[in-house]
This record gives sequence, C-alpha cells and structure tokens, in this order.
Amino acid sequence: MVIKSFQVCYKGNKETIEYETELNFGETEELVNKSVDLGDINKPRIKLGDFRSLILLRTLKKAPFPTTNIAHIRNQPSKVVNEILDHIMEDMPLADFLGDWMTSFMGSQVENESALEPTDTVPLDSDGPKKKQTSTKPSGSKNS
Repeated sequence: MVIKSFQVCYKGNKETIEYETELNFGETEELVNKSVDLGDINKPRIKLGDFRSLILLRTLKKAPFPTTNIAHIRNQPSKVVNEILDHIMEDMPLADFLGDWMTSFMGSQVENESALEPTDTVPLDSDGPKKKQTSTKPSGSKNS
C-alpha cells in the first residue's frame, strides 16, 4: 500500500495530510456493505455520505485532527474535509468500488457476452438440418 501526502490550509497553517491509496479486502467489503443499499436489487442505492465517511476513516493516516473517529472528522471545516476528499477520490473513485461489486454480482462482461452468443440447434452427431417439405401444388390452385 502506498502513502500519499499533500498540503491543506488548516486554521491558517499549511498542514500535511497523508492517506493510503489502497484498502485491504476486508475494508473494501465493509465499504460496499455499509454504503450500498440492496433493498431493491434492481435499483441499488448508494449512501454517498456513508461512503465518504468510511473512505476518510479507512485511508487517512495523518491530519492535524484526530482521524480514528468519524465524529472528529465531521467537526472539521467542510472546505478542508472536501479538499481532502478530492485528493483521496482521485485514487479511490466510487466507480471503482461499484465496478468491482457489480462484476461480483453480475459476472464479468466476457461471461455475459458469451451467454448471448448463438448456439447450434442441430446436435453435432446428426445428419444435418432437415429440409422442410413444401407443397408441390402451385400457389393459387384450389382443391375440388
């Protein structure tokens, strides 16, 4: 895991923020479980506030305020926290987590595409397709 850092203006001073650029599997699972509502499987809902809070809790390693409790983070100036989130989201966009989750849920695109490929309707060991018999009568003729 890589630690990145950047500076923010916090209470009039330049302060260093450090964060991890990757989560371990358990943290990723927790993030998805707590920020995606599957009440209606056809319309999953994203709890964006929960996602943002969990990302901050799991990735922040150094800040000029306590980072191990969401209450401490929520009490910080919105401008500062949003600036921190902007940097973190460059490495950990929500779409990446949802993409991984959807692949697990729906299968990979390769699997889905192969399910849509046509299949032979004639068994391989047959003599081939049978021709439909057609009437030898000319069209428009009537039976008496």
